[in-house]
Amino acid sequence: MNKYIIGLVFFALCIIVACTDSSKPAAKEGDSCAKPVQDPNDVKPMALMMRSMANNCDSMRLKIMQGVVVDSMQYPLPPFWGAEPTDSSVLEQLFFDNANQIQQAYRTLMQNKDHQKENYTAVIQECIHCHSSYCSGPLRRIKKLPLDYKPE
Repeated sequence: MNKYIIGLVFFALCIIVACTDSSKPAAKEGDSCAKPVQDPNDVKPMALMMRSMANNCDSMRLKIMQGVVVDSMQYPLPPFWGAEPTDSSVLEQLFFDNANQIQQAYRTLMQNKDHQKENYTAVIQECIHCHSSYCSGPLRRIKKLPLDYKPE
């Protein structure tokens, strides 16, 4: 019976050591020891809306460059100005003024179907303007969103 318990303890230790060996490269998908990667930040609703907007803008950029007309049904503007931000100190008048400018530029983009390239560029410029004052981290991504065209 003692040999049985010693064998069981030895087997359990082998499994524990195998799953905690830090000298191995990162676990691959499907490994029994792998843990899901979690965002280290407590992502707030405003940040999630901003990420969604960036994805939408990237998709709109591609469509507009192909000559496809985009609309607000397919690409709605989320009300990010009313969502909980990561840093509540941004909720001051300048932020709301910038948000209003983005809304106006977005409305113009969606209403004026003949000049979507110019109006899309105006939306992105408003995003850059706002992020120059608040939360500059996404600026690198935002600066990749403008269209590559020459105004007529």
